[in-house]
Amino acid sequence: MLGVVAALVVGLALVGSRSGSQLAAASGGGPEMSLSVPAGAISCGGGSCDVDSGVPFILSVSVVAGPAAGYVLVQTYIDYGVFDPTASEDSAGANTCSDSMDNGGGDGEDRFDSDCATANLAYKPAAQLSDEIVWPDLGTEPPTPPIVMTEDGVGLLGFGGLTGLTPPLPVSTFVGSVVEVQLTCASGGVQTVIDLLPYNDPIAKTKGALFLEQDGTKVVPKVDSLTINCVEADKLPEPGDTDGDGCSDQRENGPDETLGGQRSFINPYDFYDVLGGGGGPPDQIIDLTNDIFGVIQHYAPTGTEPEYDVNFDRGPTAGPNVWNMTAPDGVIDLTNDILGVIQQYLHSCQ
Repeated sequence: MLGVVAALVVGLALVGSRSGSQLAAASGGGPEMSLSVPAGAISCGGGSCDVDSGVPFILSVSVVAGPAAGYVLVQTYIDYGVFDPTASEDSAGANTCSDSMDNGGGDGEDRFDSDCATANLAYKPAAQLSDEIVWPDLGTEPPTPPIVMTEDGVGLLGFGGLTGLTPPLPVSTFVGSVVEVQLTCASGGVQTVIDLLPYNDPIAKTKGALFLEQDGTKVVPKVDSLTINCVEADKLPEPGDTDGDGCSDQRENGPDETLGGQRSFINPYDFYDVLGGGGGPPDQIIDLTNDIFGVIQHYAPTGTEPEYDVNFDRGPTAGPNVWNMTAPDGVIDLTNDILGVIQQYLHSCQ
């Protein structure tokens, strides 16, 4: 990993010596990145999303528009912390969280010190960094992909990736999600503004949102913010089923996953019940004959096979558990779908 980090740093330094930065105009239709919640929200609109307390959700950083010449590096920096400049840093007294000094402990100054910031959202790292940098044009050169991640204190996450390690680097023109991280609201009734910080921002510095063109030009995109409202959503009394997946809200809120628990009552995809007896409608239990064999029989790893049926499809897990699956992703494959339904074998909401 150190070699990959070094390659990223050296790559930026070398190409940066040949070209200056370009700052995309805020309203000129230039390069742009945005924040969204593709999975786990109750609702989103107007720059904010309502998320139920304790329910994991996915925060996505997407490329809305890249540089016209394409790019060989994409870099993002997320700030989801709550900074209090009036707090005491390292017991140095009030307002020392804004004095531009590290007041002791060697743990960073001001925004980078845990005394000065808190987080209403809990971040859960993925098993593999490549599960969070979902940019499809990420390089695959061994021994590891050319990617890097930094966690610079409470609520500060940076990610970067290259299309390769050996010049000339391939050019990407990809538009869509490039980074996806899992967050969870710690409690209801709180609001958090998540900022996507640009390159040379006072906090992000050189780790901020950036595109790098093949000729070395740094292009700083327009960025945005997203407000997360952590709420205590109303669950229906038994046997009410808000998401219509066959498990009641109260069952999904329970502790036992084999009885439908540890699920979201607003996610209709986390209980993998697709068929009932004799090929009939779902019957509230995930069994071998109907559900597991049903998904296997609809195996469609490219999504173009005649066997593909969206009713048997699920997207990847949104965590924290393997059964917390997301909306159909257009393919019925081994990793998400067949293994996904097998891992819910005999889970029942009958």
